[in-house]
Amino acid sequence: MIAGDAVSGQSVLKLTPTQLAVISADESNFLIGPAGTGKSTALFNRLHRFLESGEQAYTILVLVSETGHIAHFSDAVRDPNLGPQSELKIVTYSGLAREMISLLWPLIARPAGFMDAHQPPTFLGYDLAQLMMWRIIKPAMDGGMFSDLRLRPQQIVSQILDTLNRAALNNLTIVESERRQLNSWAGDGEHLRHLRDASSTARKFRKHCLENNLLDLSLIVQVFNKHLISHPVLRRYFSERYQHLIVDNLEEQTPVGQDFIKSLIDDTETTAISYDIEGGYKRFLGADPDRALEISDQCRHQYEFEQSFTATQPLLHLSNQVSSFLIHIKNPTKEASAAIATTITGRYRRELVVSVIDHLAELLKTGTRADEIAIISPYLDGALRYSLSSLLKRANIPYRLLRRRSSPREEPRVRAWITWLALAHPSWDYHPTHFDIAEALNLSISSLDPARAQLVAEKLYDQKEIALRATTQMPESMHQRVGLNRLNLVEDLRIWLNEHGHGKHAIDSFLYRLFSDLLAQPRFQPQPDLVGAAVCDWLARSAGHLRRSAAPMGLSEPEQAGSAFIDGIYQGLVSAGPPEMGDPPDPDGVMISTMYGYLLSGQPVRWQVWLDVGANGWWDIPRQPLSNAFVLSQQWKEDQIWTMGDDLTIRNELLSRIIQGLVRRCKNGVILAISDLDRRGFRQDGPLLRALQPILK
Repeated sequence: MIAGDAVSGQSVLKLTPTQLAVISADESNFLIGPAGTGKSTALFNRLHRFLESGEQAYTILVLVSETGHIAHFSDAVRDPNLGPQSELKIVTYSGLAREMISLLWPLIARPAGFMDAHQPPTFLGYDLAQLMMWRIIKPAMDGGMFSDLRLRPQQIVSQILDTLNRAALNNLTIVESERRQLNSWAGDGEHLRHLRDASSTARKFRKHCLENNLLDLSLIVQVFNKHLISHPVLRRYFSERYQHLIVDNLEEQTPVGQDFIKSLIDDTETTAISYDIEGGYKRFLGADPDRALEISDQCRHQYEFEQSFTATQPLLHLSNQVSSFLIHIKNPTKEASAAIATTITGRYRRELVVSVIDHLAELLKTGTRADEIAIISPYLDGALRYSLSSLLKRANIPYRLLRRRSSPREEPRVRAWITWLALAHPSWDYHPTHFDIAEALNLSISSLDPARAQLVAEKLYDQKEIALRATTQMPESMHQRVGLNRLNLVEDLRIWLNEHGHGKHAIDSFLYRLFSDLLAQPRFQPQPDLVGAAVCDWLARSAGHLRRSAAPMGLSEPEQAGSAFIDGIYQGLVSAGPPEMGDPPDPDGVMISTMYGYLLSGQPVRWQVWLDVGANGWWDIPRQPLSNAFVLSQQWKEDQIWTMGDDLTIRNELLSRIIQGLVRRCKNGVILAISDLDRRGFRQDGPLLRALQPILK
């Protein structure tokens, strides 16, 4: 069985006639059907057939919508009998765009508006783009900009970047995106000023990028779409190299990605494109499922996939029940209640989570594997993550946390290692609090409990000088309370920071040395600190990216880069590749994910736990007053007003699609977990709960 079978649950020997036809088809082919009907399996086997028949991997291009899906295809053809595959290109649209820009930079740098074609480009990942945007917007915010907008600094930064990205992915300029948002706003006039300020900040960011050869996602997309796709050199490169095109999940592609795919269809010998008719979960990121469907007209053959290899009839009826309530589509619902395996209730979320874990422990005793279960929630705040992970650990149930983005400052060890970085570099002028020092001491020295750590911080930390005093200055009366061995470790830490700090090492090198030479040693941590190692590795890699990009970002001095690094983390800037905040994930464990994270992972399971069914989070859309994803879509008329009716319609459509997507990735049934009150003590009666109320057991 190849890796792709995990998607459909099929055996290679039981491929359907439709799948077999797709595997051997020539010319251009469009595969359409719901999730779980075997489209991806057909594409996996098609790729396998190409390689098995002797087709050179160099001639095949596979486009996926998610970086995580690259492994699905590479695993499907991991067979030494298929020949060398190093030249097989499996990539996302943005990844391919970045690669082509890097390859052909001298040809398009000046036409694209960059100042110096003789200098190579510097690509800004999401983390560095946030840091760059924060440096641009911080002086304006200090002067009062956005002061009356109820958003955290990180939210303002991310929403301005989101607007830039969505505009580029929809083939819009900054001016066009600003006009769309201004023209669609029907609320108070004060908000128009915020939209103009956000657009002004975006233009400053773009200007700095063009002057310094910096490319964030929006510029990567814009440069590739406007200056490379139609370039004769690139057209010849693709026509000479790629003879076979495979595209999975076309509905998650953005308009510019769809246009690129359109341009390749006539230039390749064969094309196979799959489309999930109930997908389009990345609409917040610019996906346009309606426009994507138009590509089917350009394909010679169409194949309809209808047989579900995952969802049962009751599960499909459960989805119909929700759709009937939300968007008034009448389909069979009589078997919907049979899809609900169990309903777990509780007054508070905490007791609800306890009951869920107890139920899963019983389920595992019946022969169900942990990796056949997914816990799905509309959101995963820090308290919920901690509750789930600690209770699963206590029950000896392996688990893995699926996260797309997070704020690293939520991880105590991130704060701790950053605290030592600040203490070792007082010239950066970042002043940790006594609480920061106490927390860092507690996490760095295994035997130093929080109370003693707080005592040491109070007596030895000089916040004004950003320094730890020698332990000899600790009153003798405190020695016995803290313990001589613990004080010796504090002194070792102080000496090490003084000897290795003050700019003697690059930030990434300093962090690696801090952990490997000191904090990972048995006298500090008798047991291996796996979480600390993961956090240190993430911090060091992030610092390394910043160091290599510092000069074009305007951080010419090490002190500037160091201060920006610490400040960015403490401002709550999120990471697209967050560190592991807990034990290392177990690939064979229960999956814990938000609803969108789970849907985009594409992994079916036997049992799904829908957590907090009464929460409005299932129905909510992200509050982004500075970046309306739907107004920036090409499907939206430029001068159309965004109304409460539009908002309601979008919410209902999205929740209906979410439930359709979930049941299509479920084989046995759903466990509903419902608490009366949310974490703030308010009663929960959200649209999903109301939709399910008639069939609850």
